Amino acid sequence: MSDILLPDGLITLIKSAIRAQVAACAVPGTTGPERVEQLTGYSRGTISRWQGDAYKDLPPLDVIFQLEFVTQKPIVSRALASLTSHRLVPLADDAGATDLVGDLVKTTSTGARVSSELGSALADGVVTPREAKAVKAAIGEHLDALTSVQRKLTGLAGKGE
Repeated sequence: MSDILLPDGLITLIKSAIRAQVAACAVPGTTGPERVEQLTGYSRGTISRWQGDAYKDLPPLDVIFQLEFVTQKPIVSRALASLTSHRLVPLADDAGATDLVGDLVKTTSTGARVSSELGSALADGVVTPREAKAVKAAIGEHLDALTSVQRKLTGLAGKGE
């Protein structure tokens, strides 16, 4: 990264988005950093530096593109859009879909998982890093479910009356 002076908080926002993007790469049997290493060939040490607030290192843009494509979660892009007061929204998968009962079940389920994970984390009064990651993962699933139903409702609302 160059020595250009960036606004306060910008690096923190970028590093936070990168950490979330790396975490989103996790698949059963592998952690996010392990999967990023498999996908990109960069070492875990380098990936760790990309995520660490103490380092100026950032992943190359092509790596960000690759990770967002593989996960289908534009986490870094969404953070960058927010810097200019924009919002990144997905294109409607199936704007005509009206099976909202399935969406109701899914959002209820994912919301319950968020409550369960958070409740477990708070049970002893101390939230560990592992518990925080589990809660964040549950929140991510819930946000995905809510985004899906929001797209369907946007499509239905756009049809008029």
